[in-house]
Amino acid sequence: MNNVDKNTFLNINLKSISKNYKIIENKVGKNCIVAATVKANAYGLGVKKIVPSLTRIGCKFFFVATTNEAIQLRKINKKIKIFILNGLITKELNLIHKYNLIPVINSLSQLKKIEHYQKQKKITLNISLHFDTGMSRLGFDKNETKELINNKSRLIQKSKILLVMSHLSCADNSNSKLNKIQLNQFNSIRSFFPKSLHSLANSAGILLGKKYHLDMVRPGISLYGGHCQMNEKKIYNDVISLKAKLIQIREIYKGDTIGYGATYKAKKRMKVGTLGFGYADGFNRLFSNNYKILLNKKRIDIIGRVSMDLTTVDLTNLNSKEDLMNKEFEIIGSQFSINYIASLINTVPYEILTNLGKRYQRRYISI
Repeated sequence: MNNVDKNTFLNINLKSISKNYKIIENKVGKNCIVAATVKANAYGLGVKKIVPSLTRIGCKFFFVATTNEAIQLRKINKKIKIFILNGLITKELNLIHKYNLIPVINSLSQLKKIEHYQKQKKITLNISLHFDTGMSRLGFDKNETKELINNKSRLIQKSKILLVMSHLSCADNSNSKLNKIQLNQFNSIRSFFPKSLHSLANSAGILLGKKYHLDMVRPGISLYGGHCQMNEKKIYNDVISLKAKLIQIREIYKGDTIGYGATYKAKKRMKVGTLGFGYADGFNRLFSNNYKILLNKKRIDIIGRVSMDLTTVDLTNLNSKEDLMNKEFEIIGSQFSINYIASLINTVPYEILTNLGKRYQRRYISI
C-alpha cells in the first residue's frame, strides 16, 4: 500500500475472523447460510486478505454496498455469490451481467429496468428482492410491496429470485417491539416467495434468536470483533490491534504547554513522546487528554490535543534506561478494544473500525 507510515501498525488477525465466522455458524445451525458482509473494504480491514480467508473455511455468499466493490470481489474469486446492497444503477447492468453479480432490487423501477434488460439480451439473471419493513431507507415500500405481490407473474418474468430480504432497524435493542413487528411483516411477505432464500438478520439480528435466522444471516461487525447490541457480553474474538513507535522524545518543564490550544500544562518537569498518528488516521480528537495507551502493561496518558498527524503522550514514569524509540505502544488491543474505546466517546465500534486510516502499515496474522 502506498503512503504507509513505517512507525504505525494495524495488526489484523485473520484467524480471529475465521473463529468469529465459526461461532456464528454454530449459533445459527447447519441449515442456515452465513453470508459475510464485506462492504467498505471489509470494514476497512482489506477484502483482498479477508475474503480468501473466509472462502477457505466455507463461506460462499458475500454482501457489498456497490457495484465497484462487487467487481473487486469477483476478481478475487470467480465462484462466490456476491450481492450488491445499494441496488441497481441502469448503466451498470452490463457489468452486473459480465461479472455475474446479484443486485439487490430495492424498487419497482429497478425491477422493471432489470426485467427489460434481460428481455433485450434474452438472458436470465439472479436477483435479490429487498422489502422495507421498518428502516425507511432502501427496499420496496408498503405500496410497492402490495403491487409486486398482486402482480408478481407480470412484473417478474425473466429474473430468478435467489433471495428475498429485509433489514432490522432496532436489532441492537433486544427489547424493542419493532423487532417482532418487522419479523411478522417479513414472514408474511416471504410466504409469497417460497422457492427463494429468505434473510432478515444482520449481526444484531443473529443474537435475537432462531426465529430471526431463517435461511441466511448477514453478519458484518461481529466478524470483525465489534459489539452490535446494547450491553452485549463478549461473544466474539478481537480482530485488530493498533500499535505505534515514537518519532520523537523531548523534555518539557513546569508551565510548558502541549499541542494546539495549549490544553495541557505541565505541573513539573516531564518527558513527552510524540507518536505519528492523529485524527486523519481515524483517531478521534475526543481522545485528547482522555485516553491511555499501553507499553509493557503500563498505562500511559495521552496529553494535549490530538492533531491531524500526531499524538503526544506522557513518558515521565517509564524506565529512563529503556530504548523507548524502538518500542511498539499499543493504542487498540485486548485491553482497549474497539468496543471499549467506542464507549468512551459515545459512538459505535463500526465507526472506530471503518475510520482507521490508510496510512497504517497493515500486518495480517494467520497463525
